[in-house]
Amino acid sequence: MIAFLKGQVRAKVSPRSIIVDVAGVGYLVQLSPERILLAEIGSDLELYCVTVVREDSISIFGFFELWERNFFDVLLGVRMVGPSLAMQIASSLSVEELLDAIESKSTKVLTSLPGVGEKSANRILVDLDSKISAFRSVVPLDHPSSLRTNKSQRNLMIEVEEALSSLGFDSKEIRTALARISEPTTVEDGVRLALAELKK
Repeated sequence: MIAFLKGQVRAKVSPRSIIVDVAGVGYLVQLSPERILLAEIGSDLELYCVTVVREDSISIFGFFELWERNFFDVLLGVRMVGPSLAMQIASSLSVEELLDAIESKSTKVLTSLPGVGEKSANRILVDLDSKISAFRSVVPLDHPSSLRTNKSQRNLMIEVEEALSSLGFDSKEIRTALARISEPTTVEDGVRLALAELKK
């Protein structure tokens, strides 16, 4: 299995995937929306990877930090969590936020993700509860990288999503727009920046 790649970004194939040229061999790698924005064509890149093998496909998921890769890998062991949802959770929440959700049995952070309803969120939290020690071992909670999305910022983005949804935009286009903007300081600022992206 491919666990690490070091090469040059050859092309961006989609909003979530790139081709990494490693000594003349191109690997199709899926990244989170926030990471793919940092993967500039022609730049050198080092990625920790998880290879997901299915009957009809082999997919590589890439991460800038080892702890991010391990976080994703633990999520894959949860029932009802496939690679796409695991990537959404890993790129949207810090380890600390997910642990808070598990311990408080709060479904809010999970239901804010596309395709996750209240019933599914409850089932996922039950299974996550048995993996608390595994999540704690991924990265120390005081590690700077684990705090990339703090609670206040996450709550602010949820409010921005709700405001845009009330304006008639669907969740997919809202997520795409939010992935392209820098972190806003207020809900109004977030809505303004996202609307500019939605109008492009």
